[in-house]
Amino acid sequence: MPRLDFTGRLVVVTGASSGLGREIALALALRERADVVLAARRRDRLEALKAEIESRSGSRAHVIAVDLGEAEGPRTLFQDATALGQVAALVNCAGITYYGRTLDASMAACLQIVAVNQVATMMATMLFLRYFLDRGSGAILAVTSVSGLLTTPYQTVYSASKRAVQTFMEGLSREYRGRGVSICTFAAGSMATEMITAAGLDRRYATGSLVYLNLAKTARYALSSFKKGKLFCVPGILYKTVVVLSRILPRRFVLSAVERFYAPRSSRPGASR
Repeated sequence: MPRLDFTGRLVVVTGASSGLGREIALALALRERADVVLAARRRDRLEALKAEIESRSGSRAHVIAVDLGEAEGPRTLFQDATALGQVAALVNCAGITYYGRTLDASMAACLQIVAVNQVATMMATMLFLRYFLDRGSGAILAVTSVSGLLTTPYQTVYSASKRAVQTFMEGLSREYRGRGVSICTFAAGSMATEMITAAGLDRRYATGSLVYLNLAKTARYALSSFKKGKLFCVPGILYKTVVVLSRILPRRFVLSAVERFYAPRSSRPGASR
């Protein structure tokens, strides 16, 4: 499939109000000269990003304030986005997490993680995929996670939701190959984003820690792999190495190592309680 060119084309980005979604939207507009549809819950954040994009580039930015965790959220996004013009690509970047022992989270919080990370991503992907197939062209990128490739204790629901999306996208890539639609995933590692701070993971690793990927560089890497139509991409030498080792080392060893890496300080083996 030829390399994607987003110049002057309309690209939908979910989770655009903060973190990697925001950086991807900026990179699309400023570097790729795409017009962007900014989707997230917080309209004020999206309006501020729209103003920044349009003041710094010749690209147009459109705001769709939508809660993708609601049952009709993905459909609302699809209808409102396609009403703006012909959409060329979708970037699924919306996501939330919980950090801690799973049973310490409320059931409502766990179901919300599944609703946003998994159900909404699948629904939006299916809606836009049918739209792209009807036109014979299009591209979909799902930002998954290294946590979707490795079982991640203390972010167990998040890990499961991202693994489901990774599997879903890989399956679609085979079912609809040769139909003119690029189906891609980007398994990001940890980044010092608002999501990390809200979950409290920054208390385990401070935001300046080397475990966190550079946000702007990661966004550029995500778009580079997307433009090449890569089904699967992991950024950063640390996370690439971790993924490779996880495939050759015993599963019990990998699970234990990841548990130690993410364990809250009061929950690490041998720590006082």
